[in-house]
Amino acid sequence: MRVFSLLVIVAAIAGYNLMQKEQTQTQELAELTKKVEALENQQTELLTAMKEAAEKKQEQEAEKTADAKSQKSTGDSDAENGSSTEEGIYADGTYTGEGSGFGGTIQVEVTLEDQEMTDIQIVSASGEDAAYLSQAEGVISVILDGQTTAVDTVSGATFSSTGIIQAVNDALGKAENS
Repeated sequence: MRVFSLLVIVAAIAGYNLMQKEQTQTQELAELTKKVEALENQQTELLTAMKEAAEKKQEQEAEKTADAKSQKSTGDSDAENGSSTEEGIYADGTYTGEGSGFGGTIQVEVTLEDQEMTDIQIVSASGEDAAYLSQAEGVISVILDGQTTAVDTVSGATFSSTGIIQAVNDALGKAENS
């Protein structure tokens, strides 16, 4: 009888410990799920803010381009103001360039109009990690906004953004030689 009672007590303690362990795991899982949801919400908010900023910059660039075209059409040129203009450095068109990213070669197309970069598209980057590449693509808007490749790389995607910058420089070099 004592052995039976002892076995019942041991079984009860083991069952209790098992229930406590399951309950603790369930609570930890619920906490982790909440944290993941909070991080996903933050990511969504950041992506939305980045898209809005990019759209705003595109609108500003469109306004600048429209202003420049209207100034040209009203006859407000450098020649009329007494300053001389040199022939442009770059020929209009779309040029392909390559650079070295984290996972290999990154190929871009740079579109030039009236001595300005109007568009940069990534043509191929098959060796790049998608997450790093999407982060690095933020450097494109910075290049277009400043009309220069002398920009900072994207933190967390340094090699990929460096590859994009190199590829744009390569394309611009081809535009100079046209």
